[in-house]
Amino acid sequence: MKEEEKQTKKTVPMKGKNAMKKRWVYPAVYLSFAAVILTSVLWYQNDAKNVEDNTPDSAFEDDGTAVPVSLTKERFQMPVADPEAIEVIKDFFSQDATAQEQEAALVYYNNIYYQNRGIDLATEDGKAFDVTAALSGNVVKVGKDPALGWVVEVEHDKGVVTHYSSLASVSVKQGDQVKQGAVLGQAGENAYDKDAKIHAHFEVRKDGEAVDPVMAWDQSVAQLASAVEDSRKEMKKAEEKKAVEEKKAEEKKPAAPKADDKGSKDTKDGQYDKDGKDQNREKESSTESAEDTDAPAETDPTSADDSGANE
Repeated sequence: MKEEEKQTKKTVPMKGKNAMKKRWVYPAVYLSFAAVILTSVLWYQNDAKNVEDNTPDSAFEDDGTAVPVSLTKERFQMPVADPEAIEVIKDFFSQDATAQEQEAALVYYNNIYYQNRGIDLATEDGKAFDVTAALSGNVVKVGKDPALGWVVEVEHDKGVVTHYSSLASVSVKQGDQVKQGAVLGQAGENAYDKDAKIHAHFEVRKDGEAVDPVMAWDQSVAQLASAVEDSRKEMKKAEEKKAVEEKKAEEKKPAAPKADDKGSKDTKDGQYDKDGKDQNREKESSTESAEDTDAPAETDPTSADDSGANE
């Protein structure tokens, strides 16, 4: 009976526990967790990439809405539709240029010579041509100047502004956002530089200061701004160095001789007495007084004439 009870009380084996004793179970569990984590990471990266892909490549979205110009990576280009048909007829006035080059970069207006702060563009046959935006940006100025003709200014990033003048007509208005290569107006004549006839005047300014547009060609706004800052630092160092050299040269100049104090020491002609009087000078004065006493008095003709007149 006891043996039968023992047989009936035998436990039923637990399949779960037996399964956990197998060697392949734990690696399978770890791999499952790893797969879940990897899937989560990949999903997060794909979501972040989709956000980055929404960054526009130009100043405008596909639907025409404006985006910050600073997001663009454009490079400056000649502000004309056909660069091959255009030539530079007057260069930027540079302090580093030769005297002949500087003379050629002067503008004669109202009996005064002015330094050209940009470049003047014209066709070989002197015909009108379209003036385009050298870079995408915001139109901040449109107006007609009595001397310069129609003027358009476009603002870019990092304090850079492009200036277009001597325009016969304009195709934009203040507040417009323009793409690179968009037509701003048409070249014409102006009163400021009559000798140039039909032309377009183009300037590049950084923080209000005109810079040589040649520096801007094929450069991004960031590159141009960096080049201008480096140039300014070099100029400042050169000025400081020059000031130091001038100060040293001034210090090396011999000091002016000091005049002898009266009564302090012997003089070339004589000596001073204890009261500080020049003894020799006193003798000379006495002699001169005596000679004046012996000499006959002279009559001033002017006084005589005046006396007669009074009479």
